[in-house]
Amino acid sequence: MKSFARLGTNVLALWIWIPLLPIAITWGAPWPAGWGPLTALAVAALLTLAVWSVFKALDFEIAPQTATVSGAIVVLTFTFGGLMHLGWLLVAGVCWSLVARRERTYPEAAAGVLLGILVGGLGYWLAIIVIYFGR
Repeated sequence: MKSFARLGTNVLALWIWIPLLPIAITWGAPWPAGWGPLTALAVAALLTLAVWSVFKALDFEIAPQTATVSGAIVVLTFTFGGLMHLGWLLVAGVCWSLVARRERTYPEAAAGVLLGILVGGLGYWLAIIVIYFGR
């Protein structure tokens, strides 16, 4: 079971999203050729990292893997629509694998998911508002 959990962490976590998410957004996003959503993704990722760093400095343990994956699902859902909600199954897989490998606890994994949803979604919409309405 541990090897299956390791596969879940390694395949579903952060490194798989770095090359695939920007490609997916720029490939299928509407005008202007995906640059708006791609910029919003970068802002959301940086905000999530900043907030996670603050929590880490305050000695609160939050799983960055789940924050990244849940933030990615939020960006994909805003960009491509409701079908991307199926990605929450991937988030659940990452949470399970981290807990099964005893790298994180349930509250740490859940806190990471909430951080990704809130900060990733906020960063996405702030960037979209600035890009499309700031002209």
